[in-house]
Amino acid sequence: MAKKPSQDIDLSHGFEELESIVAWFEKGETDLDEGLQKFERALFVANALKKRLTAAENTVKEMKKKYL
Repeated sequence: MAKKPSQDIDLSHGFEELESIVAWFEKGETDLDEGLQKFERALFVANALKKRLTAAENTVKEMKKKYL
């Protein structure tokens, strides 16, 4: 599974990817190696999304300071 830098992860696609990983785990798949890869990818995507959302929140705060 190719990893993308945080800034390249689109919010909607990132959440869709996390949902698909969760669905895979909910099916009860037993492939340990694949599960570990999916878990690692989920952690990476979740962290990237958190960074993107935090940056957006900071931008909004700066805008509010500037214009309100």
